[in-house]
Amino acid sequence: MVEVMSEIKLLGRGGQGIVTAGELLAKGATMAGMHAQAIPSFGAERRGGPSQSTLRISNHPILLRCNPSTIDILCVFDPTIWHFVDATTGVKEDSVLIFNSRKKSSELEKLLKDGSHPSKLIVKDCRIFSLDATSIAMETIGRPITNTTMMGAFSAATKLLSFDNVTEVIKANFGKLSDVNIKAAQQAYRLVKKRH
Repeated sequence: MVEVMSEIKLLGRGGQGIVTAGELLAKGATMAGMHAQAIPSFGAERRGGPSQSTLRISNHPILLRCNPSTIDILCVFDPTIWHFVDATTGVKEDSVLIFNSRKKSSELEKLLKDGSHPSKLIVKDCRIFSLDATSIAMETIGRPITNTTMMGAFSAATKLLSFDNVTEVIKANFGKLSDVNIKAAQQAYRLVKKRH
């Protein structure tokens, strides 16, 4: 079997569940029989400040212990964070980018390539998905915490984890809040699946 490893960056603001999402995606991958490693980074460790988590998912044991320098999958949990920090550093050709945004994917691509923000996309070939994860989270969970919503989008856009894996890991970690979080993830999954 050919060794396949995906290096993933989750980016947003403190309080949006970035670190939790990284840990849960890694748990979901191990539940599915893969190898995974989550590496949180808190920055200033305050609500609203930049927050990041990187992870690796592989079909073979992961021996690396450093942050990824190249990115196969980028998930941006906050609609504006990429206006202020460079979200796209390390993004490779043929990568998958998932943005919490009201903008269409084509609009995002144009803005990311025009150089008007710190996040400048220099790759020629990538797939960009956008969804209004904040609205989905508010409607289903009642709070603008987008982690489980973005996990559903991640499942649909990447196929690294099945939606059943996402559901299983949410049930195992959210207790009585599982149902609303699964609903948020499911809405995001269906929305992104339609655009895949």
